[in-house]
Amino acid sequence: MHGAHGDDGQDPKEKINYRATFNLLCGLIAPEKRGFFAAFAWLLLSSALSLLSPIIAKYIIDTTIPAKDSRLLIMAVGALFLNSVLFLAFNYLLQMRLVRTGQQIITGLKKRMLAHMLALDLPFYGEYPVGRLTARVQADTSSLYELFTETTVTIFRDILMFIVTFAIMFYFSPRLTLMLSSVFPFVLAISFIFLRKSTTLFVTVRKLTSEISGFLTEHINAIALLQVFNREKMTAEKLDVINKKKFDAELSAEFMMIIFYLSIILLSPVSIAIILGMGGGWAIDHTISIGTLVMFILYIDKLFEPVFRLSEHISIIQRSFAAGHRIHGILARKPAIVDSPAPRYIRSIREGIEFQNVWMRYTDAAPWSLKDISFTLPKGKSLAIVGETGGGKTTVTNLLFKFYDHQKGKILIDGVDLADISLKSLRTSIGLVHQDIYLFPGTIMQNLKLMDESIPDAMVHDAIKTIGLEAFFKHHNLDKQIVEKGVNLSAGEKQVISLVRAMTLNQEVLVLDEATSHIDPYTERLINTAMQRLLKTRTMIVIAHRLSTIRHADNILLVSEGEIKESGTHEQLLEKSGIYSRYYKLQFGEKAA
Repeated sequence: MHGAHGDDGQDPKEKINYRATFNLLCGLIAPEKRGFFAAFAWLLLSSALSLLSPIIAKYIIDTTIPAKDSRLLIMAVGALFLNSVLFLAFNYLLQMRLVRTGQQIITGLKKRMLAHMLALDLPFYGEYPVGRLTARVQADTSSLYELFTETTVTIFRDILMFIVTFAIMFYFSPRLTLMLSSVFPFVLAISFIFLRKSTTLFVTVRKLTSEISGFLTEHINAIALLQVFNREKMTAEKLDVINKKKFDAELSAEFMMIIFYLSIILLSPVSIAIILGMGGGWAIDHTISIGTLVMFILYIDKLFEPVFRLSEHISIIQRSFAAGHRIHGILARKPAIVDSPAPRYIRSIREGIEFQNVWMRYTDAAPWSLKDISFTLPKGKSLAIVGETGGGKTTVTNLLFKFYDHQKGKILIDGVDLADISLKSLRTSIGLVHQDIYLFPGTIMQNLKLMDESIPDAMVHDAIKTIGLEAFFKHHNLDKQIVEKGVNLSAGEKQVISLVRAMTLNQEVLVLDEATSHIDPYTERLINTAMQRLLKTRTMIVIAHRLSTIRHADNILLVSEGEIKESGTHEQLLEKSGIYSRYYKLQFGEKAA
């Protein structure tokens, strides 16, 4: 079924920008134009040889056989055989050139897309689910590959073959060619009806295919939740409904295609009947040769072959333009946060970090996530930020790393506005231990190096020693294999690895967005010890959920509803008997008293 391939995440209400998509496709072809010119050369040669075979057959029937010259017959048959061999050779060269050129285009496009997506900001990834982005890079580029390697050249060949075949037939017998033309209105009518009906069906099938793919991805990721709440049957029933719709659409599309093919196939024997009926009578009258009749019959397939491929061409073109439109949508997306025209580069933080009356919200319609936030973090000191979930703690780190931009106020590093600092130098100087810890498939050592083999093992061992985690790694072999996302490790083990990874990169400022997940007492003691060492050796910002880890911080901010409600050291905040004190009592009981 031609119309059911790939992912079609196209919004039904979204119109394809054909001009922009066409320009994208032309831009992809331009660097490989030499490859396409070579392909067209092989195409012309193979097409010419294909058209030559019926003429040789006519010559054998009309000239060689009546002459009763066996030597001439052998030469003619040899020419026919050689023609077939050369046709296969040129066709092979054509296909190899198209495959090579198509692969070069798609490989370059994938590299371009990946490089572009790596430069985009976090809001972009909030809009596009991972599955959809994967489909853009994989399925949509595959659709374009079909266009470049099959359809573009094949359409040209089909048009060329039809015109030249008709011209050859008209040259040898204008009368018979005009008689044969009486079939063409029926061909056009059948093709028009098929295109009008099938286009909608093909789009429906592709959309339902995409819907099933999204449904499976979503529900397989949530399989544990579905099993816990006994929702397996309900999920299967929902999938059955979508599958039934797709089944009906597929059946209708296949039925339409079968009717189309049968109609065209029926016209082929009708055309042969016209040739034999009318041409046979003329052959009896000796106004046309038997060889010409045979040649016409051999050319019938070459006339109808392009019509047979019409549905496939239309489907691939539709799919390719939809894919190209989606790819263009990604490539046209500009990063929301970019370097200033003359960015400043920081090689070492000398003074510290300062927030001055910072206000921030994620969208114009959203409430303020931060309201008039001000604080100073001198170099070598530590700052802890605590508060309820959703209070604005993580937003502070999002701004510091320029994942998002703020609307009012200033953020300064060594007195330089954050907006003027190069993104690369900023993120080289400041490290992040994110609460959503991601580990790559590979060994623990490879993950500690962030898969960068240029980092020597000695740096990893120094980092482990610096924060006092030698005991932990005595029981956790650095060569242990980690599966995807680290599912074979506990939450505590992931946090330890994440801490050491940040230390290995040896960045001046470390931001720790502490994970909320529960860890065992032994691992918590190890992390607390490591944190105490880090607080003494690094400029640190800690987004804390366990207050035990930040008792020794130089300053603690309690953030609630986007505002700083309290600030001070651990002891000062306990003495105030305010919100921080209540949080502490909730975690540790009356020890706070």
